[in-house]
Amino acid sequence: MLAAVSLWSKNLISGWSRLRKQEVFFRQFHALVRAGIPLPTAFVQLRAFAPDEAFSAGLSVVARQVAAGRSLGDALTSQPGLFEADQLELLGAAEAAGSLEPVLAALARHLEAVRRLRWTAFLSSLWPAYLLGVLVFLGPLVRVGGSGVRSFSGVGAAYLAGLLPGLLTVAALLLALVVSPVVIAALKAELAVDRFVLRLPGVGAALRSLAASRALLTLGLSLSAGLEVARAVRVAVVSTARPSLAAHAEAAVDVIRRGGTLFEALSSVGLFDRQTLGQLGIAEQTGTLGETLERLAPEVHEQTLRAVRLLVLVVVGVVGAVALAALLASLLGALFGPIKAYYDLAGNGLPP
Repeated sequence: MLAAVSLWSKNLISGWSRLRKQEVFFRQFHALVRAGIPLPTAFVQLRAFAPDEAFSAGLSVVARQVAAGRSLGDALTSQPGLFEADQLELLGAAEAAGSLEPVLAALARHLEAVRRLRWTAFLSSLWPAYLLGVLVFLGPLVRVGGSGVRSFSGVGAAYLAGLLPGLLTVAALLLALVVSPVVIAALKAELAVDRFVLRLPGVGAALRSLAASRALLTLGLSLSAGLEVARAVRVAVVSTARPSLAAHAEAAVDVIRRGGTLFEALSSVGLFDRQTLGQLGIAEQTGTLGETLERLAPEVHEQTLRAVRLLVLVVVGVVGAVALAALLASLLGALFGPIKAYYDLAGNGLPP
């Protein structure tokens, strides 16, 4: 049963909802830590003001374990369904290094930025959705107008008959969009699908940019929280949440453990462009890695925003062209359909 619940939690709606709950939690946790509230007392408050009952139940377990003397990292790890693996490792390291407050603040800001980016993409997709709605609801009406049906009941029946396939198609597409991550995970095809998606023109660039932004932020947080370089690199690569990139995490760690540089380790992942890698290499040589990572993360995030906007414009153009072409085809059919029928009857020697 636990495996089934974990698998279903991969659906798109659950992912968006979990992101918002994590953001709320980290903001609340940061406020309590900044106020100097001890962790056992803080988790009692966090449990009381949790985003929902499931989150509250999980935090109740964490509160009991923290009160019993377990470390924050160990207590949070007992509830893997609430947090991501990289978040758990970061919080454990931050507690040990005494840097919990800045790490919590940075995590909350990052989750807010990701949430805003997702909403930007969603709101930008409303225009293509509007065009699709016009096609679905207006197309059957145009076809009915040219069909020669004149009675009210006949028009209604013909319209519904034309509308139903369009509605079913849209419903199937929405369901596939929401549930496809679950199906992909169940088939254990996440790695192959992720590789394919990252190669798609436009889409791949936007997703890679988002992954790079998150990796840079996580790397900076990991190093500031006191993680060793090899462990920080692993957490940063895993934090991208892209299976095809995370598959290179251990290879990057091996580079560090064999005495290689951070530049060489990150180059082996295939995530960052030459410009970003060059800045990281110089920063590593000059001892300015921390400030460079702090500067690069928002810069790469801005690149992500530009990539998403460009992708949305392309999608709007394609959907708009398809919708207009379909409506034009319906209008031409409504206009010339009766004329064609007339000549067909005349050609067969039948009275029109």
